[in-house]
Amino acid sequence: MGKLHPLTVYFLVGLITSAYFTYIAYYTFLRKRSLFFLQYSLFNHALSIFFSILAVITGFAQAQNPYIQQKTTFFYLFPHKWLGVSLAVYTFVSFFIFWIKQDELDWRLGALLGLIGLGLAIATLTFGWLLRLMFF
Repeated sequence: MGKLHPLTVYFLVGLITSAYFTYIAYYTFLRKRSLFFLQYSLFNHALSIFFSILAVITGFAQAQNPYIQQKTTFFYLFPHKWLGVSLAVYTFVSFFIFWIKQDELDWRLGALLGLIGLGLAIATLTFGWLLRLMFF
């Protein structure tokens, strides 16, 4: 099950990055002009909830692999693991904020939530690539 971690993560990163980037664009520049961007973001965000849960499960399974435990230092594995878990929780919680409020959400809060999510996604991806480049 752990070998599926890269596959699920790449789908998640593509979906969630485009969702949060589109939230930022919608709540800052495209407000009241195009509802398509909000619907696109909500659809990608809903799909990313499934992939984030799957990525966390496969990531924990991958972390139990003795080869991974032997080659990877705790200093790099610990932040990647808990950034992934926090991204999954944030994805779940922020989806309901965006889903319930939609147009009524203040543009500053919508852009801030999108920026925090985008930052978490990029940080998780960065630590994951550091693990791959340095140890595998």
